[in-house]
Formats: sequence, C-alpha cells, structure tokens
Amino acid sequence: MSGSFARFAKWLIPHRKRVHISVFLLTLLMIPGVLTALQPIDMESYEMDSPELEAQAIIDEEFANSEIILGFLVSTRDPNYVPALEDWTPVARMGDGAPDYSSLPSATEMLESGEAWGGINAPTAGIMNLTLLQEIDSKVNLVQDHPLSKAMKPLVNDVTGNQAPGAISLSDHFRGFMNGSSILTQPGLTTLGIVTEPPTNWTDCGVLECLEFDDENVTQQHIDMAASRMAEASDNNFLRWLSMDRGFVADMNALQTGPVGGSLNGDGTWENAVVANGRWSASSTWLLVQFDRGILEEMGWEVIWKDALQEKSLDFSDDGIKIGGYRVADGSLVLHPPQYTEEYCLEMMEEEGTGCSTEWSYMDLEGHLRTHDRTTITLLLGQGVNVEVNRELQASAGLVLLMGLAIVGLLYVSLRRVSDVVIVMFALGTALVWMQGMIGHFSTITSWFGISIIARSQFSNLLPILVLALGIDDSLHALHRYKEERLKGKTSHVSAEITLQRVGRAICLTSVTTMAAFAANLFSDIAVLRSFGIEAALGIFSAFLLTGLWVPMI
Repeated sequence: MSGSFARFAKWLIPHRKRVHISVFLLTLLMIPGVLTALQPIDMESYEMDSPELEAQAIIDEEFANSEIILGFLVSTRDPNYVPALEDWTPVARMGDGAPDYSSLPSATEMLESGEAWGGINAPTAGIMNLTLLQEIDSKVNLVQDHPLSKAMKPLVNDVTGNQAPGAISLSDHFRGFMNGSSILTQPGLTTLGIVTEPPTNWTDCGVLECLEFDDENVTQQHIDMAASRMAEASDNNFLRWLSMDRGFVADMNALQTGPVGGSLNGDGTWENAVVANGRWSASSTWLLVQFDRGILEEMGWEVIWKDALQEKSLDFSDDGIKIGGYRVADGSLVLHPPQYTEEYCLEMMEEEGTGCSTEWSYMDLEGHLRTHDRTTITLLLGQGVNVEVNRELQASAGLVLLMGLAIVGLLYVSLRRVSDVVIVMFALGTALVWMQGMIGHFSTITSWFGISIIARSQFSNLLPILVLALGIDDSLHALHRYKEERLKGKTSHVSAEITLQRVGRAICLTSVTTMAAFAANLFSDIAVLRSFGIEAALGIFSAFLLTGLWVPMI
C-alpha cells in the first residue's frame, strides 16, 4: 500500500490547483444534499424493527381516526405555596395570547409523594379535597375552550360508565356518582337477563343529605363518603385514578370506615389493614384528554413533528425576544408556544404544503391549564419531547459558541499561526457540509430504488462531534508534519508530498478501520443504528478527504 500511496501523492501534488477547483465544485454539489439531510428530526421516531411498532404504523395509516390521548398529571400543591383565594389571580397571558411560562408555578411546588398506601394528611383528603376537585373541574372547562377542542373524541369513564365529551378528570367520577347516573348506583343485568342490585347507592347518606357534586351546599364530608363508596364498589377502578401514595387515613370524626394501613393484594383483599373511621386521600391524579387523529389532520394540524411547520422566526416584541416557539426571559429560554388556530393551520397547509405541529398546541394547552393553578400543579406527561429537546439545543447555542472559541484558541496554541487555524477551521466546516451532502444524496439515490436506508434520528446529532474530533486530529498531524519538512529546508511541494506519503497513509488506514467499525452497525436489527453506521462512515470519509488529504495541499 505504501508504494501505491506514494505514487498517488506524487500525482496529486502537481495537480493541486485542479484539486482545489474540484473541492469547490463538489462543495456546491453537496448543498442540495445538505438541504435534504437537514430535515427536522423527530425525537420520538426510532424507526425500530418490531412487530409492535409496525402494527402501530399500520393503525396510523389505515385507521385515520385512531385516538391520541394526552395525560396531564394533576398534583396537590404544597400548602405552603398556595396563595389565599382573595389574593390570587390566574397568570396573565402574553401580548399574543401565549401562556407566560416564566411566571407559571414551578413543578418543585408539588406536594412530595408519600409512602405507598400511606395517604396524605394535609390538605384534607389530598387531591380529593373539595377545593382541589373544583379547581380540577374548572380545568376540564378550560380544555373545552382550546382551539384543539373541536378534535376531541368522546371516551367512556371506566369508574361511572358515563360517556365524557373528550376529557375525564377525578371530578367527573364524583359528578357521575353523586347525580345517580353511575353504573355503581344503577341495577345491573347478568348474561342470563337477571336484574342485580346496584353495587352501592347515593340515596342513603346517613346523617348527611345526598347532594350532587355541583350543589353549592356540598361539603368535604360528602366527598369523603362518595370516595369511600366508589373505592369499595368499582373493583378498584376508582383507586387507579389516584397516585401510588393513595391510602385510607384515620380520622375519628369521619362518617365512613375503611382499611387503615396495610396494602391491597392482587385478588382485591387487604393485608395488614385495620378497619377504622377515616377518608381516602392521595397526592395526585390524572386528567385525560382524547383527540381524534383524523379530525386534527382535517383541521390543519400535523401529528408527526418532522412533517409539521417548523418555527424559525426571530421576533423582537414587547414580550421580549422570541426565537421560533421560545422566548428569552431573565437570560434563559422558555417556551412561548405559537397561537395556532384552525384557520391559520389550514392556510399554511394550502400555502406551504405542511400544517401546524400538534406538539406546540399540546404545550400551549398545558400552559393554558397551568395559568390557572392555585391549589394544584398541572403537567403534561409523555408529549412535547421535540419541543423540549429543541429548547435545550437552542439554549445551548451559547455553549457551542464558547466551545468553538476554545477550539480556535487551542488550535492557535498548537499551530502558532492564524493562517493555519483558518485552514483547519475552513476544512472542518467543509467536511461537515460534505458529510451532510453525502448523507442527503445517498438517501435520495436509495429512495429512487424504493430502498429506505437512512433513518435520521437523535443519534444523527452526534455526527458533527465525531467529524470535528477526527478532523482536528488529522489536520494537526498533517500540518505538523508539513512544518517539520519545511523546517528541514524542503520546498512546499516536496513537504506536501512527504506529508501525504507518510501521514496521509496513516490517516487513511485509521479512517478505513474506523469506517469499518461503524459500518458494522449495518448488521443491527435496529434501523436507526444501521443508518447511524452509514452516516458515520460517510462523515469519517469526508473528514479524511478534506482534513487528511486536502489540508496539506493548501
């Protein structure tokens, strides 16, 4: 190989001008590939080969009306942070209507979770405190006022059996049970047509009058009694709506009895429990919202992040500096969800060929609910991953700049010449362009044959780091060897030729072996890893050509 590489170096050096022109032209040709490769990456798209994911993809494609369920965690706010009702007002929205994420109650103000089956002592009944339930109920009404509400799809309450218009919360269980419409208070029917007695009732409340949830005279005692009866009669469906620290807390003044202490077995029996007066309590519950995927798409929203309209605008307004869907507040980047409407999204779909991202609207809905948090803290779980990842990436832009300056400084310390530093940085930048261009062109060419090999994922974000690391090493080795030969009195042509013969051959060997190592991912069963192997190999190849071969010829 040494002889072949020596002949290659002797041929290449006299044609360095042609090489420079070729690099320039090839860089221009790489630009369309770069535009193809640098498409938005969906952080939740792993492109894994599994029957489950394949089945889900078929469901999404063949059954457009499949459901999308959002789960909001509603937790008790620590009483030490709860403002008095007369002093509290909802967090004001920004000038464009977006929620002010910088002023929302912090998630750190949630009441700490207790031990399993231990219950919550303060506030009374925890998340089933009447005041908290009424606040949760108001959040369901807020969901109905959101632009996405038109796409809400009815769902059945698993505790009461009632149908909800698209959102279910703990307050709906109490309302359905206490107004007598629940299956828990209605006669049943066996498969043989025999009428059975209701599991429980809301007609005999002892010393209390059986009031409905919305009655202005309802008290905490009514809530405690209703919770106890639902827990006993719903085959534990009611308890599943409560956090794992749910428990029956002893209170000698309570009107109902239950299992204090102990834990629930799989067969529905209690172990190590003592029957005493008390009430059920827990720290958290769910608020579920169900959307119809097909209706969302008809309204102009895109369910897949990478297919949706990307927010990239920079705006200076009275609300501050807005970057895409984010805003600079007190030196940090916070969410500032765009205010999408059905009219706007349909217009974008017609003009741009792509609709609004549901993730932004989900985060807007979360902010809309959180602006009304007083006794509770509301958080959206499992959604908005791409929104949060992009916020972190943009917030790290300053760190990236500092890293770039540090690299330049270290290169100058090593090379001692500004021109050499410029050459290395220019070659590294060109190598990144070539890498993305090759990936884009490779993806396009394979797609012509109906083959999908490139599956861009969050792993693709690691490629620039890989190319920079290898490219800097290759450049330093090449330039230092070139300088050594120049110090010996050799001409620039001879020095470049020797550099390519000696260092270039070593860089070639290390690049080939590294490419082979990453290419081993082609045998993986995971499409993302196979794609990453190809992308990394193309990146290493680009770094070898530009930093290992081209730099010594400049």
